[in-house]
Amino acid sequence: MDLPTCPSCGASVLDEDVTECPSCGAPMKSSGKTSSPSPKDKPAPAKSAATQQPVKRRGRETVSDDDPFELERKKQEAVKVIPLARKPAKGKMFRVVCPMCDTQGFASEKVVGREVKCRNPECLAPVFTVPNPDAQERKSTEEEKPKEKKPSKLPLIGAIVVSAGAIGGAYWYFTQVPDASELSQPFKNPAISEAKNKNFSNNQDEKERNPLAQNPLNPPEQTTQNQQTSVDPAKVKQNALEEIVNLSRDRGNRSKPFSRRLAAEAYAVTRNIPAAREQMERIDAVSPPLPFYKIFPLIEIGWIQLKEKDQAGLKETLDQTIELSQKIPDYGGRDTLDLISRLAAFWIAAGKEDLATDLIRKYQAESNLAQLSAYLQIAQEANHHDFESLIDLHRMWASPQWVATTMILVTHGYPEAALNWAAMASDSADRTEAVTQWSLSRLEQAVKQQRKPDLSLVQPAEQKLSPTGNAMMLARCARELVGLNQKEAAQAFVDRAISLIKDQPVPTPITLGDLKEVNSMRLPQAAPLEQLAQTYLQIACAESELGKKAEALQYLKNAVQSIQATAPSLAAVKEKSNATTNFNFRDEIKDTFNLDTSDRINRAITEYNKQLRSLKAAGEQRSEKLIALLAQASRSGLAPEVWNLVQAASQNSNINLKDALQETTLPAVILESVGSQNEDLKSQISKALTSSAPKLSKEDELLRQTASLIKNGKPEQAAHLINQSDLKKPWKGQLSLKLLSRLLNQSQFSQAVQFVTATKDPVLREDMLNTIGAVAVEQKQIPAVSKMLQGSNYTPTERISGYLGLVTGIETARSSQPETPPAKEPEKKL
Repeated sequence: MDLPTCPSCGASVLDEDVTECPSCGAPMKSSGKTSSPSPKDKPAPAKSAATQQPVKRRGRETVSDDDPFELERKKQEAVKVIPLARKPAKGKMFRVVCPMCDTQGFASEKVVGREVKCRNPECLAPVFTVPNPDAQERKSTEEEKPKEKKPSKLPLIGAIVVSAGAIGGAYWYFTQVPDASELSQPFKNPAISEAKNKNFSNNQDEKERNPLAQNPLNPPEQTTQNQQTSVDPAKVKQNALEEIVNLSRDRGNRSKPFSRRLAAEAYAVTRNIPAAREQMERIDAVSPPLPFYKIFPLIEIGWIQLKEKDQAGLKETLDQTIELSQKIPDYGGRDTLDLISRLAAFWIAAGKEDLATDLIRKYQAESNLAQLSAYLQIAQEANHHDFESLIDLHRMWASPQWVATTMILVTHGYPEAALNWAAMASDSADRTEAVTQWSLSRLEQAVKQQRKPDLSLVQPAEQKLSPTGNAMMLARCARELVGLNQKEAAQAFVDRAISLIKDQPVPTPITLGDLKEVNSMRLPQAAPLEQLAQTYLQIACAESELGKKAEALQYLKNAVQSIQATAPSLAAVKEKSNATTNFNFRDEIKDTFNLDTSDRINRAITEYNKQLRSLKAAGEQRSEKLIALLAQASRSGLAPEVWNLVQAASQNSNINLKDALQETTLPAVILESVGSQNEDLKSQISKALTSSAPKLSKEDELLRQTASLIKNGKPEQAAHLINQSDLKKPWKGQLSLKLLSRLLNQSQFSQAVQFVTATKDPVLREDMLNTIGAVAVEQKQIPAVSKMLQGSNYTPTERISGYLGLVTGIETARSSQPETPPAKEPEKKL
């Protein structure tokens, strides 16, 4: 006699009286039947399994890692259910969240009580029933009743799950941070406070039960000398590599191809090329297919071959990267942006500069995401994660990947090729930025190696820029040297910068003349004047940092005049616009242009109004640029001087020089920049502001609040505040990295871990854990970070990223020398 079969999954059922399938939980339509299904019903599941099973198995990475029967059954179920849409659309506005992986989807409200399919292709339980949101309590009660009738272990398991859910729900409820003003307050709930204390408890029993129970990141002064010297980096590195491979098999990975890519990079960094290639093959064995991921470890292998002068191996690697580069997505987000700067630098070093140029110009982006990617690639390639000094949240590089390529070449010992590449940027501002970053790296390296940072180090760069560009570059170098406590050298750089532009006349602000002059006015090109304004500003900041406030004020005024020379003031344009409403304006137009017909007069009035609209738009841009320039000066220590200029501009009797700066966000920026050292000035600014005066921008307000929370030892609240902000993720990522670096620079490792753990964005958490892993090597915190990564606080992909940072840091420390001789410049083209 044939066994009953489940009509949903086709599985055989041993118990004849069962009402639900023990495999999938679906109801048995005819549980009392013991005979074989009718021929009408039997072929259907067999056909489905035969047509789908081979395709599904090919998408798996391995069979041994997972339960194949469970996966096949779930996938067969998914074919019969309603798929969820990725975005809301007409008729599909009902939001459904997968209870297994929390992936959201959208469908019609009719799906309540029916089975749907999760959007996540790697969800462990993609098929689930949509609950009725208005009857959750009743449903929970009804679900518990059948379990009491049949003795089994399910009630116990259910109780454990419910308890865990209740604890998790309570934690979520109590850790939700309210809006704005409440964020500055510490968590008051005793349960949360006790939980935090237990996480970093000194109780020995708790430490033995759970490695994460102790503080995994004790500062160096709390760690004994014996503990520090007992660390064997080689063993730690080997263990990290093994953990990376094991974790890459975990089904909980955010992306299997990404985890395999990181594993291949880890082995390539340690110069284990066969193992790296083995992991690269795994990228093709998992889904989704992302063959261009193999370029990342190939680049690491290529750098090794360049250093060892392995021409045959290098040619093979180059050919592979060139072939795979055709499969780079036109817009692959961070993946594409992360790749192109690394690949371009490798190609340039290998003599393929033309390919690198085409690559960067094709994929280069000017956005916060591109800026974030550039910062991360520079830090990871140089293994120097001081984001606090690297990231500027108020200025963006126009060509981030071009700058990143320059810095990666410098890191790998190709300074001459890096400078030539920087000078190839087509735009003057981009070229100046790239060459400036090259010069700054040369000075930083010289100071680190205890060499004299004189002008000769950057002399090659002067041949690549215009006098204005050189002056800006030298002024930026002077400011860098002040930060490195090299004031004597900084003064020499400032003097050289001033000598390059001293004979250049300071631009004259634009004035609006009579009607005829306004009508024929043609504005100058703004870009050269903006670059000159930035040059004056950098000189002013350098002079201020050297204690020369009078000279700084003069160059700041020159910077303001340069911006005023780009367009007329809004006040002047408004005055001319008001004049067009006068009753005699028509006669004035007629007499000024000697017009004799009404038609010609009307056309002249139309053209004049069109010119005024164009001048108004230019005036608005002038105001925005002036606000940005003065805000930058205020943040650089010139807040009192900026406030005086703001007052003068608002009260100027010359309407062409009048700018209503007090009615902008600038006073709030000045007030924030003054700090607590000048209470008189703060009081003066506060009195001058009205209640309707604009406050800080959303970005500046978030920066102010989070910096204050970090300073006061509240990293979790700072992370929650960033999580809740509606600002763009890439900008919040830059802010998070900057705050993380601030904690690490102060050796606040435990707070850094709390900050990362409270961060919501999974990709950002991966980047931050990679940073912590690398910095742990520099600050001798390897054992603590190893223990941290062994815990369950982070996803497999996050742990892999942390281990990769640890491996990279150990390998860099092992191979670094006091002075590495420069590598041979680009090889002959292959």
